[in-house]
Amino acid sequence: MSNRMCCVVDCHNTYKNTRSKGVVFYTFPNKKHELHIKKLWIQAIRRVNENGDVWEPIRSSLICSSHFVENKCSKDPKSPSFVPTIFPEIYKKKSSNHHQQTARYKRNRNRQGNNDTIVTNNIDNIEPSIEPNISNDNIKSVRNVSTQVAFAVNDIDLFTFDCCFIDSNNAKTQVSMPYKFNSYTLGRPTTRDQSCGLDNTDQLIIKSFCNYESVMNESQLKSLTGTSFQVFQLLLKFIPESSHNTVTRENILFIFLMIIKLDISYSAIGTFFNISCSTVSRIFNDCLHRLSIKTKNLIVWPDKSTISATLPESFKINYPNFRCIIGCTEIQTEQPNTVQQRVYLYSRYERCYTIKILVAITPNGIIRFVSDCYGGSKSNSIITNDCGILSKLELGDIVCADEGFPGNEASCENSNGNLVISPISHQGRFTKDEVMKTRNTVASEIETVFSRLKTHRILNKISIDLMPVIDEIIHICCVLTNLQLPLLEK
Repeated sequence: MSNRMCCVVDCHNTYKNTRSKGVVFYTFPNKKHELHIKKLWIQAIRRVNENGDVWEPIRSSLICSSHFVENKCSKDPKSPSFVPTIFPEIYKKKSSNHHQQTARYKRNRNRQGNNDTIVTNNIDNIEPSIEPNISNDNIKSVRNVSTQVAFAVNDIDLFTFDCCFIDSNNAKTQVSMPYKFNSYTLGRPTTRDQSCGLDNTDQLIIKSFCNYESVMNESQLKSLTGTSFQVFQLLLKFIPESSHNTVTRENILFIFLMIIKLDISYSAIGTFFNISCSTVSRIFNDCLHRLSIKTKNLIVWPDKSTISATLPESFKINYPNFRCIIGCTEIQTEQPNTVQQRVYLYSRYERCYTIKILVAITPNGIIRFVSDCYGGSKSNSIITNDCGILSKLELGDIVCADEGFPGNEASCENSNGNLVISPISHQGRFTKDEVMKTRNTVASEIETVFSRLKTHRILNKISIDLMPVIDEIIHICCVLTNLQLPLLEK
């Protein structure tokens, strides 16, 4: 320890010769959220290697407190002690009055605590402060703005010019002047206040995307994963400790949800997280398999009493024995490799290769049943009879469906259920009874659920390599749809 010394050029402070001088030695910030601070320290030290490359500190590199204002390091970015600024003469840097700089910082902190604004009418007497050497990668823009005003004002009291200093590096200007001082001769002139400047100096700093820790608010998380922080933490409980040395549990779930939501390629994800494509593939498949097992109970067929207790008033009046609304949707796939697969997946309705699923929902838009995936060549009637939804119906249950299920009325009757089908347009017109019947069944609500389901862009077009796990993908997308806010407030 006694041989370790400060890394600043021409600084001879060591543990041994400064033990009684109160000098403290700091290690360089190495945490992920402190990397920008580390860059500022390196740029301030301005040390180079023998080959001319920029010097990079190692784990044992130290910098003493003698190079910080007030002989200590501060974690406040606005403090003059945030980065080292005091160096030996070899740096050939003009010395600044650090006492004034520190006093200015303390006054600024006190004013901010009292919600005061620094106002001065004489900006010539303000002493400039030395800005830290900030990297161009962290600066969005730097603008030099000058203001000049020239017009005739009879009463000097009608014109004021204020310069408000937010901190040592940013300023606001405010002008109050007559709006149309030459047009009005009677009465009091109308004044207009104009201001320009930055309300938040943090807007200058751009934080690059690295991983889950880069997400700053819920809006960013929803745009990347389609989930809130609450849902993310719920799903995180199902993820075990990471078996990948370079990827944390949070990033495993983050990667999986980004692929589901945005349909980003494995190579792109690997670039974002600095991992290989094969690692991304393993993370996706492992997470998909585990979550599909752990979330089975998030799509459950409710008992009859639960449905009756949560029915809207209109359903309780017209359909007291209502059970669910069913509908089928198709999802496009890539062209299969074999002729047999193409025949099975080709949909005459969509005129492309698709998979087909049947979904049953309750009136509040919660998905209660999801069938296995079928080829696009299968009709709605065949899927309804084969998927197992009819075996869940009890005596007297009413099921709503659209006109895509005309052949299933007899099947429901055989299963102790009644199928209420939305009326089909006859020559472009409905009867009065048919219109009321359609409004009461609200079968169009199933389309709203399908729209939510397809916001997960992995369902835009299923690739052939995902076909073996398509049932699990559909299940996860339905679970994430259920975890969103309900369609109806009541």
